[in-house]
Amino acid sequence: MRRSSRRTSARTAWAILACAGALGFCPLAQGYEPATTHAGLTDRAVEASRLHTLLARLGRPLGLLEPLHIGFDLLGQDERRALQARLDTLDPAGGYRPGPDGAEGAGAWVMAGAVLANTPPERAANHFLDPANHKGLDDAPGLSGIAHSLRLFLDGGTSVRGLAAGTAFTLQGKSALDWLSSPGNDLSVPVFFNNWERAVTLAEPRARESALVRALLALGGVMAVLEDVGQPAFVRNDFRGDFLHGDAGSAYEQFVEEHYGRTGLPAAAAPVSRPDLASFFASADGQGLANRTQRRFFSEGTMPADISLDRDTKVDDVVRRARESLTYPSPTVSALALRSDHRRRYLVVEGHRVLAYENSGSQVRFLLDDAVHADMARALLPEIAGYAAGLLNHLLRASLEMTAAGGKVTIRLGGVGQGGVRVFAEDTSGHRRELPGAAASLLPGAELVVDVPAGARKLAAVLRGHDTSGPFVAAGELALP
Repeated sequence: MRRSSRRTSARTAWAILACAGALGFCPLAQGYEPATTHAGLTDRAVEASRLHTLLARLGRPLGLLEPLHIGFDLLGQDERRALQARLDTLDPAGGYRPGPDGAEGAGAWVMAGAVLANTPPERAANHFLDPANHKGLDDAPGLSGIAHSLRLFLDGGTSVRGLAAGTAFTLQGKSALDWLSSPGNDLSVPVFFNNWERAVTLAEPRARESALVRALLALGGVMAVLEDVGQPAFVRNDFRGDFLHGDAGSAYEQFVEEHYGRTGLPAAAAPVSRPDLASFFASADGQGLANRTQRRFFSEGTMPADISLDRDTKVDDVVRRARESLTYPSPTVSALALRSDHRRRYLVVEGHRVLAYENSGSQVRFLLDDAVHADMARALLPEIAGYAAGLLNHLLRASLEMTAAGGKVTIRLGGVGQGGVRVFAEDTSGHRRELPGAAASLLPGAELVVDVPAGARKLAAVLRGHDTSGPFVAAGELALP
């Protein structure tokens, strides 16, 4: 985590330093490192998805490379200030921070949204999800009061005003699934759907382009929440063990950042298909990403407790006591080799080293080392990107097919549930107006035929609907001869 510089009064600074000497340093949970790992995972997922093709079909011929402007002047004053301040924190070298004119490629805007999902870092308190009960971060017995507040301040995650007002990170959070629809989340699923629709329906081209940017930012934010449930600590309610274990935060996240960076991440696995949005995260069939992550890997605070030995301790006793100390039933402990030679050995599950252990003669010590982190990363990173690509495809699963013939345009909804369609005509200046009387309910495979008004150079349509997989927004555009 990068620490921001802060100016305080001499009295405040001395007080904080004095307490820091006694309390130590506390990094914030922020999921995979935003500027490198999240950006890279999102980039891999976007490449594996159908977003490029869909953008091209919506009048953005360069697809993911299409330059798009945010249009800060079109936003409300408070919204503009808040968004601009957060975008200004992005690393210019990352390839996803907009230039002075507010422009960046479409794919880069999605990456920027994934980074902003953890900016400021205390937002990641809402990225935790226990798939067994769908609860989020709950570390009530952990740090509290002035101790936690001062550590949080030193990590650059809050401000003097935030501490005084009691608004800083409190070691509690909404579950990842609740956060995806929360009104307090400006990168939520509803924000994505609303702006995806506005990118078609707004009258002026600059406003539509700005809405499309907001939709892509929200899309990246949603993907980042899913990516974090591919980090074991986030699905094992392990803030304290993983992020307060040392002075630098999560050792696993550091390993991934140092060994892969942003551009060295592996390609995404094949995009995953799931029946609805929630099942990408957690589901009864155990194939949500949170389910798969939790049952296969330990985190720092949920591995077995160290076991003391005496001359009569048997291997079966060690295995039993290790299992009894586990927070979660899987992965479990079995078949330990306990020769007292101080040699490090590994518990292997599904071909991956998931736990290291050593026998000193008086104690069996369990740990997660770089070899374990390497196997975790090799297994999890491609899978995370595959799930994120699948989620993106799921959110964009519906489309409107439009064809023109004989002064009429036929609109068809392809293969999903029903909804209400609205149709817009665009003139040579790019201005759009809704065609009166063209709004209708459309079923899968059904057709709506509209007359092309005089002077129109393009027709666009948008449909908000619902199917067995949940809500969706379908859009289509057709340039006229």
